[in-house]
Amino acid sequence: MTEIDIGNLKDKEISVLMGGWSAERDISIKTGKAVLDSIKQLGLNAKGLDLTSEEQAFETLLGLDLAFIALHGRGGEDGFIQSILEERKIPFTGSSSKACSIAMNKCETKKVWRDLSLPTPDFVEIKNAGTKKVETFPYVSGENDVTSLDKSFVVKPAREGSSFGISIVHPGQGSLEEAMKVATKFDDTLLIEAFIEGEEITVPILDNKTLTPLTIEPKGEFYDFESKYLSNETRYSESQLSSEQLSDIKEFSWHAFSCLGCSGWGRVDLIKDVYGNFQLLEINTVPGLTEASLVPKSSNLEGIDFNNLILRILNTA
Repeated sequence: MTEIDIGNLKDKEISVLMGGWSAERDISIKTGKAVLDSIKQLGLNAKGLDLTSEEQAFETLLGLDLAFIALHGRGGEDGFIQSILEERKIPFTGSSSKACSIAMNKCETKKVWRDLSLPTPDFVEIKNAGTKKVETFPYVSGENDVTSLDKSFVVKPAREGSSFGISIVHPGQGSLEEAMKVATKFDDTLLIEAFIEGEEITVPILDNKTLTPLTIEPKGEFYDFESKYLSNETRYSESQLSSEQLSDIKEFSWHAFSCLGCSGWGRVDLIKDVYGNFQLLEINTVPGLTEASLVPKSSNLEGIDFNNLILRILNTA
């Protein structure tokens, strides 16, 4: 394993930003504590900052040497915290505020991919969901309404993580109306996406390089909150791909990440459909970082242990 020089970090106080005020607060605290423990194990000077509101963030984020962003969801991945740090010229891990703002919105992300002819499932964007001013914007090959999304589709809040508010609607199983009610608890902009049956794969990116793709096999129909954080039955393994498929998925993932302006580190989620084609789903600019999370699992396959992973992320700040 290649050791990373920590010389440029020895004289800095590293502030680990965690918690936040999104639905992913509890997950963020777990990530933040794991990161903080790792930085201290490395002999570096670090402190944790538990942010609880936008107002507190404005008041707290002053005079920091370097910020490790461990905030998930709104406030942490949508460009809000990044814009404060940029304005105050504080170095931080992860992507810029502009890139985070685009990547956090699944609809805006998919529009960019569509414009660049990157593979992603057909979708419909719904704005002002749950109000009398509902607007529908189809991005579907052929017909121009949600009924053209084949027989099954996925309803997602456009700007939420950890699979909160996601429903899959099949013929005779669930309804669009009920799925939208669930999703609007988290956002008034919704993504209704064609359901793609296949293998769920994630590709972490570290220091602007793609890592080993991982296949995720949840016990349920998809990789939901329970599968991610509560179940012991979700299986993770190195994706079994041909050399051509491996090259393709890494190329797609890198382009999907970089075309949004993302940098440093992150994660790209895809589906390999039953025909062997890859379909891009979404970007995570601040993925989970406990030792059980996906990025550490992949980095371990590359010979990068958790502490070295954290150091590498710090060195991209």
